[in-house]
Amino acid sequence: MRVRVGFLIVVLISSFFIGGCVPEEERQHETGYVESLQMIHAEAFFQQGLRGEGVKIGMLDIGFAGLNTDTALAHLQRNGQIKLFRDMIPGNPVGMFRYQHGTQVLKYMAGIYPDDSIYQGSFARDASYYLVRPAAGAGSKEDSRVDELYIDTAFMIFDSLGVRLVNMSIGFWDEYTKEEENYSPGQMDGKTTAVSRICQKWAERGMIIVNSAGNTGEYAWRVIWAPADAPGVISVGADRFTDKVFKASYSGIGNPDVPFFKPNLITYTPWGTSFSAPVVTGVIACMLQYDSTLTTDEVIDILHKSGSLYPYPNNYVGYGIPDARKIMALLHNPDTTVSSVKAVRCRDNRLTIRTSGKNIVVFDKTDSISVRRQAIHEASSDSTFLLTRKRNIPRTTITIGLDEAWEVFWE
Repeated sequence: MRVRVGFLIVVLISSFFIGGCVPEEERQHETGYVESLQMIHAEAFFQQGLRGEGVKIGMLDIGFAGLNTDTALAHLQRNGQIKLFRDMIPGNPVGMFRYQHGTQVLKYMAGIYPDDSIYQGSFARDASYYLVRPAAGAGSKEDSRVDELYIDTAFMIFDSLGVRLVNMSIGFWDEYTKEEENYSPGQMDGKTTAVSRICQKWAERGMIIVNSAGNTGEYAWRVIWAPADAPGVISVGADRFTDKVFKASYSGIGNPDVPFFKPNLITYTPWGTSFSAPVVTGVIACMLQYDSTLTTDEVIDILHKSGSLYPYPNNYVGYGIPDARKIMALLHNPDTTVSSVKAVRCRDNRLTIRTSGKNIVVFDKTDSISVRRQAIHEASSDSTFLLTRKRNIPRTTITIGLDEAWEVFWE
């Protein structure tokens, strides 16, 4: 069975788990790794010696083929940083090595590429890793909703080992082998699926869970998958560009029929939301190295406040791009004001903004959260941008590059 994931055609990695594009060549992931760090201003962490040292990170994925031979991860093997390597699925001794998806995701948290002369490694290159395969591959007899329950067992294992931070670049939606077990978009409400209830339970117990939003945006499905829909899970979508806030077409949107917003944030990746989530997981590892007493709610609050759109999220990009500079400021002083979004009330149907920026993105919203459309614009030759109100649009968000934003309230 073959499906379309993001903007590539790939072999289905599991009949219900599609964590993003499964790379066929190592070189694909050399692009996007450094750009993701630059976008978030990783140097603000690295200058303080923050690389995730002393932090335990759990990973739930469908396979780790190539882990033992990948040069970008050789330091993990050499330094004994991989503390657990476990397959939850019985009866398949080579299951952990059937797919390389987990290995590629791990590199966005811990990889050190030989050509990386800027950062010498990703956010959490010094963390310890606990790798678990909680779900079977495509075509196996275990391919059913029972796999969701394996995730609960995996969290029990993590909890017993003192793991608080977990990355999940996998999700559940409508790709089960048995069609009657498939979910519907309306069930992505944070409480219907077993996996979302399980993850919400563990988040309330203190686990910090990061999940990719899902490459569902180009399907009729459109909304994020489970457990990214759970309120206590940090769901991360994909930005299409490195110089502007703009949802990649394949990145799932938040369900407009729930009383909370999703995704929480987005980061740049050219290969799917699978590789957005580990970037944020790495950010959190640096935060926990700085202050290991941070609670789940405190971590989420700091991440949100560091976002480029805070305090005005939407269901396309959440709070936008997290910023390590703002995070460090908030870690030093939680009362620090870091938002740069300008709120404007406009009684006319037009608003002129003085800017010479070319990376202007407009989000027209039907309410405070729900986006009707996103569009890219450029300033005119006289260094102004004329925003015109669209019909039945009460709110519009404008971003200029990554560091400037406006929230327009039409009156």
